[in-house]
Amino acid sequence: MWRSLLSPLIVVITVLIIPVIGEALWYLPMVFASSVSLVNYKKLKTNSKFLGIFFSIIQTYAVFLGLAIVTYISDDFVQSFTLADEEYFALSGIILVTLGGYLAALLLFYFSTFLYAMERRRVGYFILSLCYILVVLVMQIFSKAEFLQFGVEKFASYLISWMIFMSLGFSITLNIEEIKSFIQSKK
Repeated sequence: MWRSLLSPLIVVITVLIIPVIGEALWYLPMVFASSVSLVNYKKLKTNSKFLGIFFSIIQTYAVFLGLAIVTYISDDFVQSFTLADEEYFALSGIILVTLGGYLAALLLFYFSTFLYAMERRRVGYFILSLCYILVVLVMQIFSKAEFLQFGVEKFASYLISWMIFMSLGFSITLNIEEIKSFIQSKK
């Protein structure tokens, strides 16, 4: 049960202790993958836990890089069809980043099924979807409507929020049987 909360706590502590990490976007995938894999290392399928953690970090970087490339290409594609309408351009940026963040969560979860021993994968997709809704709600509540435009300083806040809630979702999914046992023992 405690592991589900420890992973997002590690993300928060890392971001608070090393405040430049939010500006250094290259380190965010490593912080995310490390917080999930170090807390849940017993769930790794590999014989070598170090190798499993390493693969988790590499897989996270690959998904983030691939999604960044696709988002960049999609952004250029949308801009080529966009007229001089600034409002449409802002909305298209928000949609691209929002869908990209959700797709990143789903892709990471899919690839994590090869690294981690998981049960109830369908429930995992549902939990991650709920956690992603929390990311979007938090960003809508605590920032202006333009929170996801490219080039806006709030993009780092979005990524940090994404890491916190997605690490919570991953940890809940990885420890769902323990959480279920804990809840049943309290009844």
